[in-house]
Amino acid sequence: MKLIAKIDNFKNHAGIMKYLKNTSWLLADNVLKLIVGLFIGAWVARHLGPKDYGVFSYAASFVAMFGGIATLGLDSIVVRELVSKKHLNGEVIATTFILKVIGACIALLLLCAGLLLSDLSKEIRIIALFMGFSFIFQSVNVVRLYFQSIVKSKYFVMANVGSVIISAIVKISLILMDAPLIDFAKVFLFDAFTLSLFLMYFYIKKTNLKIIDYSFNTSLAKELLKDSWPLIFAAIASVIKLKLGQVMLGSLGSFEDVGYYAAASRLSELWFLIPVLLGSSIYPALIKAREVSPVLLKTRVLTITKVMLAFAIPFATIVSLLSEFAITLLFGDEFKEAGHYLAFQIWSGLPYVVLFAYSQVTYIEGMTKIHLYLAILSIVSIAIFNYWLIPLFGGIGAVYASLITALLGSCVMIILIEKDVKIFTKGAKYV
Repeated sequence: MKLIAKIDNFKNHAGIMKYLKNTSWLLADNVLKLIVGLFIGAWVARHLGPKDYGVFSYAASFVAMFGGIATLGLDSIVVRELVSKKHLNGEVIATTFILKVIGACIALLLLCAGLLLSDLSKEIRIIALFMGFSFIFQSVNVVRLYFQSIVKSKYFVMANVGSVIISAIVKISLILMDAPLIDFAKVFLFDAFTLSLFLMYFYIKKTNLKIIDYSFNTSLAKELLKDSWPLIFAAIASVIKLKLGQVMLGSLGSFEDVGYYAAASRLSELWFLIPVLLGSSIYPALIKAREVSPVLLKTRVLTITKVMLAFAIPFATIVSLLSEFAITLLFGDEFKEAGHYLAFQIWSGLPYVVLFAYSQVTYIEGMTKIHLYLAILSIVSIAIFNYWLIPLFGGIGAVYASLITALLGSCVMIILIEKDVKIFTKGAKYV
């Protein structure tokens, strides 16, 4: 009876139900992306084979390393502003969009310069260029931030579902037509374009803001960039931790190694969606908890961390044990070697998944410089360990480098945060 009463209380609690509904939409979205992305992605990999899939992944990784610049590290900062300054939402959205367009143009120019100065093949340069133009369309991502701030992610989800379905149809058609590698690079750009159209449609349909409400605010832009500039480096470092291994493998190893690494990443990175899924609903709640009291924020962060730890370790263990079977089932016997990569690679995401709520404290408390320090540490660590371990162990050496960097970065993050905030330890501020 007590259980039924608690369930009824949950149902009658407007705030709880609001976040549960939002999370349910995000769960449905990510399940769809998981199923479609995994199986269609595996089918594309089978179609291309380890070498061409390695070339495709190498180009995508090279482009992604510039993608952090395009975001300007604004996302979490903007959500915070949209939650706390609802009366200025029009200015925040317009200012953020303009900043993101500028960031995208800078990222694209730097990408072009990088391609010209590199010794990459003509094929890889053309593929990377197609992918790079997606930066421009990603500026519309500010719409997702708005829906996240008002805990109505269902509109973003609906936009994403439309884009995913169209993308899947196009990719299946290309596979059936035995299309060449370059056509799949064009789809990469097409995906960004269609998602931006769907986002704009739902935003125009669901927002009550008028044209007059939108204006670029120079003071606001300076304020946003002041908070976000360390996060630009953090965003770059985050991508580097995931992608630099593939780029260095292309230089120190072979494109077959890149193909194996990318296939394993396709599976290991799936559970990175968990923080994205929960964070979109939980982050606004953590901001409001901090407004009530530091103690409430600490309690919520600790609860989420314990739950994630109880889930993450058994999950990583199961994936590690079944890694070769999972890779062979999805990608075929040609990618069997990738199973060994996955067995270790799955553990590199463990600290990120477990500590995702804990890391949000840095945004809430304005401690964004920590991400700059971690960015520098990650770049140095991943470069050194890849350079050392790839020649010794081949492709799996890049996996070892990623795992070491993840563990090292998490330890340093905890040390820096606990110095001032005290979530895991007793201290004056969050006791």
